Amino acid sequence: MTYFGTNLKKIRQIKGLSQQAFAELIDLNRGVISSYEEGRAEPKIETLLRIATYFGIPTDDIISKPLTVNQLSNFSLIEASISAINKQKEPELQEITSNGDLKNIEMQKIFAHFDFVFIVDENLAAKSVYEKEAVLFLKEIKNNDLTIDNYLTSEKGKVSISDIFVPNIKNYAIVGVLGSNSNTNQNTILKRLNLLEKKVFGK
Repeated sequence: MTYFGTNLKKIRQIKGLSQQAFAELIDLNRGVISSYEEGRAEPKIETLLRIATYFGIPTDDIISKPLTVNQLSNFSLIEASISAINKQKEPELQEITSNGDLKNIEMQKIFAHFDFVFIVDENLAAKSVYEKEAVLFLKEIKNNDLTIDNYLTSEKGKVSISDIFVPNIKNYAIVGVLGSNSNTNQNTILKRLNLLEKKVFGK
């Protein structure tokens, strides 16, 4: 017996997601999520890895021990405000589909992609490609991940941008940017080409 089902339900509830919304995030159907939570099924290895990676939780922790609310409540102010926003009124934001149609979108589904936001100040703008007041959407990363291009690192109250995981300090993957210049995209493309070259040629 594992704690996977209990932990999965706790993660989903803390994120404020329905079973359907949670299922869509990790490309499963609602019935599968329900069977996991009720202990009627155990996940495949690839599903376990997908969920653990997506939410930044070690795979051992998600199956071997009950996760505490404190461990799972490490979210940003914007996430904590979702319930208050929903009580006031439904956010007037719609998704444009690929064929040009408009449809309502669940804000929780967007917020589930990141844990924190950081607004770039003068100091960080001076030593990075991000403009002052750009908003960085962050996800805390515990272990090195070669698929990530940019990290925001925090040590002794100072933040900086790194293209590699730095051990023994806080590392946040930059999963989205709002309001920055085109150099960011060029920088990201160059890094991805460099990573591809390393994978292909081993250099």
